Amino acid sequence: MTVRLKDHELLQASPRPVSAMAKSYPAGYLGYAHSHARAQLLYAASGSMRLTFTRGCWVIPPQRAVWLPPGYVHQTSAIGELEMRTLYIREDSCPSAAPCEPRMLGVSLLLRELVLRIVAMPMEYDERGQEGRIVAAALGEIDWTPLDPVRLPPLGDARLRRMEQMLTRSPEDASTLDTWAARLRISTRTLARLIRQETGLSFQVWRDHIRTFAAIPMLAEGRPLIEIAIAVGYETAWSFTAMFKRVTGTLPSRYCT
Repeated sequence: MTVRLKDHELLQASPRPVSAMAKSYPAGYLGYAHSHARAQLLYAASGSMRLTFTRGCWVIPPQRAVWLPPGYVHQTSAIGELEMRTLYIREDSCPSAAPCEPRMLGVSLLLRELVLRIVAMPMEYDERGQEGRIVAAALGEIDWTPLDPVRLPPLGDARLRRMEQMLTRSPEDASTLDTWAARLRISTRTLARLIRQETGLSFQVWRDHIRTFAAIPMLAEGRPLIEIAIAVGYETAWSFTAMFKRVTGTLPSRYCT
């Protein structure tokens, strides 16, 4: 069991169509950029994870999954303590509906139980027996309806990357665009143009996305709404709720359920 949980190369070389891994990560864990020959279904059983791609970053709340096609380079990090379950799926065994791009997915109660059951199975499970039927049921239970993750776009400009890092560390920072321009030693007009050019968003909307990014792990922990609102720069739960719904299309009380 110890080898099975730690040896990724062994999992990739499994003779079975699907291999599985259960792993715990401490808060603040930062993985390295990598890819796998097999597709992956990453499932956050508890805790939130952050995935970084060439297209930017996604934050994935608990009880959600991410589909990664074979060979897709990604980096995983833990926001708080993370319990992650992974299915590695051989390319010729991927369901026909599986997308060719990463996708955040919902996880039904049945799929959750099937994933947990597969994780507990031996790596060389009986493909023709009950274990093989469990694997087939899990692949058939995946709902490919895309869920829209909160995402931050990749940034090419070093000044914007610095600004994003500072806002991520202090999402409650209510500094104006003029103040940020002074900090970065550029004109307000140039900063506004850079933000629009690299994110496709205005400064205010981009900052709302960063604040939402910061709020999701706190929502997953069940912290009081007013506490979260203050932590990300809002004086009332109502104003935070309005912003969160603009960004995600969902009330904060429903996002992690």
